[in-house]
Amino acid sequence: MDPLVVLNQAEAQGKIPKGVAKKVRSRMNFLSGAVARVERASGLSYPPYYVEPTLPVTRTAVEFGQMGVLFARVIPITTTGNLSIIVQFTAALVAFAPKGTLEAVAAHEFTHYVDLVRRLRQSNVLSDVRATTLFEASYADSERTVPPSAVFGEKSLVALVKRKFKDGLSDPALNRKVEEGWVAKNLPMRSVSIDDNITRLAMDKVASAKYDPALLLKLSQIESKLKP
Repeated sequence: MDPLVVLNQAEAQGKIPKGVAKKVRSRMNFLSGAVARVERASGLSYPPYYVEPTLPVTRTAVEFGQMGVLFARVIPITTTGNLSIIVQFTAALVAFAPKGTLEAVAAHEFTHYVDLVRRLRQSNVLSDVRATTLFEASYADSERTVPPSAVFGEKSLVALVKRKFKDGLSDPALNRKVEEGWVAKNLPMRSVSIDDNITRLAMDKVASAKYDPALLLKLSQIESKLKP
């Protein structure tokens, strides 16, 4: 897929200023470079990805006045009856994140992708699913990843992911730039809740999904590493 197709549509519809779209395009080489580094370090192909022009933000009643930003997400979707997994990177992330942060985010999302495929293959329905005919995919960072050391052979990339994701993504400079360059300028945002990060998939789609054979081989190696 063309990673910029949604951004291009938003620009054509006047939802994104041309200057912002131009800035994102000028930094796409950093994102493609991050993806290439992940592929080299894992020996696997990265799933399809795209740039989302609308910034998802979360707010909770407990943390009054606090806003969280979902800079990237792994999303399972069904198209033409088939199950696909894509990675969503926000335009704000591409526009403002330094090279190292983009690489850490791309690698972190890849560990989500590997974990999601593992659970889909196992048909491991989460405990709060109300019907046995559904698989529920959640993106809680603290629970739904595979350790980067089990996926990547490059020690420096593993160290980068661990440093940037000690407790969620840690990059104060990025947060400040997004606050000033995106939020304060009233660029496209949408509020999301925890429920928005849950996708319910029909089990027949899960059972019939096709996966990269190289990834399945890697998963068998990862699972052996993760056994107690």
